[in-house]
Amino acid sequence: MPVADIAPPSNHVGRLILTPRDAELCPDRDRLVYTLSEAGFIADHIPDRECAYRVGPAFFALLAFVGCAVAIASDPQTGNPFCHVVVPPAAAHPLWYQGRNTRAPRCPGCRARLSDWTLRVEQFEHSASTPGSDRQDSAVVCPICGECRQIWSWDWKQQGGFARLLIQVDEIFPGEAVPTDAFLDLLARESGCAWRYFYVQA
Repeated sequence: MPVADIAPPSNHVGRLILTPRDAELCPDRDRLVYTLSEAGFIADHIPDRECAYRVGPAFFALLAFVGCAVAIASDPQTGNPFCHVVVPPAAAHPLWYQGRNTRAPRCPGCRARLSDWTLRVEQFEHSASTPGSDRQDSAVVCPICGECRQIWSWDWKQQGGFARLLIQVDEIFPGEAVPTDAFLDLLARESGCAWRYFYVQA
């Protein structure tokens, strides 16, 4: 699972990932980081961590946390796992992000499950890394309705997905924090495209 070369510790609880809804789109990363900084979602860069930032003063306003007594560790000085934001460099093609919580996606048309999804993802990753391959290598035909769609267009719910550019919030349990409508609207307005989010557990 590509995560900006930051290996999660053994007790890593998970991460929230926000991406453009269309996995092939790639907004400008520098502008995205500027937007997150201006909005107060991120603060200063964390030394010795590539593309990682401390949470900003508006972090808890732009994410809605479940529960009435939220206690999120965000101090990197303790040496323990802490909540922070990573904005990795943009990728040349959509990359696959999954975790132990990832499940089979559903066809957007007939809602059938793709039972051999792990094989399909492996085939996509192989073709994506092969020079000369084209977008058809990522197409998947639904075994029930026969519709053909790019693998990233299947309904992965909030348990995995593809992206060329993403915002990664580390040390978040699945479902623990949800981007507010205001945050998603801000990302859409500044990037020119709609965004989605999902969770992965290491």
